[in-house]
Amino acid sequence: MGTTSLTLARPQALAERADIRDLLSAWHAALDLRVSSGEMSDATRATYRAGMDRFVAWLDAHGAAEVSADTLREWLAGLRRKSFKPGAINTWLAGVRAFFAWGVGMYHLPYNPCEGVRGAQRIGTSRKHKRAALTDAEVRRVLALPSDDDAGQRDKSILAAMLYTAARTIELHRAELSDLRTEAGRLVLDVQGKGRGESDDVIVFAHPDAESAMHDWLAARGDKSGALFVSLSRRSSGARLSLRAMRGIVKGYLRAAGVRGEGKTTHSLRHTAITSAVKHGAPVQKAQAMARHANISTTMIYYHETDRVENPAEAFIDYSKG
Repeated sequence: MGTTSLTLARPQALAERADIRDLLSAWHAALDLRVSSGEMSDATRATYRAGMDRFVAWLDAHGAAEVSADTLREWLAGLRRKSFKPGAINTWLAGVRAFFAWGVGMYHLPYNPCEGVRGAQRIGTSRKHKRAALTDAEVRRVLALPSDDDAGQRDKSILAAMLYTAARTIELHRAELSDLRTEAGRLVLDVQGKGRGESDDVIVFAHPDAESAMHDWLAARGDKSGALFVSLSRRSSGARLSLRAMRGIVKGYLRAAGVRGEGKTTHSLRHTAITSAVKHGAPVQKAQAMARHANISTTMIYYHETDRVENPAEAFIDYSKG
């Protein structure tokens, strides 16, 4: 029995003028397919659609008949005048970029008007973090609080993962027991990068306290497949620990340890881990890999902040020898 020949699908003929609204349903279907194939997360799909929906609503409100790079700039300028934060503006713009990139790639649109259009500048974020790191004493107080029962072992492994590997809450929430493995003699956890639907990065339990805490939790958890971190309450025992519950656990220990101060939140544990690695001499490339930062400039903020306070130019001022 012969096999059916396979040929490359021919792209749709390039359209000179295409109605953007007519393409939205096809784009939505393309996003759905990427989610079902595991190429994209549900959250990313929702973000892209929300951004494009907002842009189309603006076009309708202004009676726009055509879209150009300047049309996009006018939209962005309007968002800035309404005092939307740069992060929100750039998130919406990402959806618009995704639509036009798809349209051009599928030969539905003649060109991409987003090319050359820059997002809103995040003023100040390149030099200062909003989150505050915990002091070494605060870290020790927090880690000393969990009890020796099963819940305490689970909580301590979560705290240690954040403080010793810079794990994000969402990464720990998504983690499966099967994501844990050993490599080069170390315990590692495969994790999903931001906005991705499958594991594509790794965190390393290089510090013995972090590795020990995880093994203690594994001994208490058992070998049943499923989520790495599970609820131990009667109502939802064995179910994946929710993001809300995980954040509540961390906040509870921060309060119990007397950790106070503006900017000291759940995310501060990850911030503390990266800060500590930088302060103790981690090369920037290694710090970037641990933090799983897509852009090294994000990692460099930590080096600037640390050096600015610990080795400031002010310390070199000397009026005694002149």
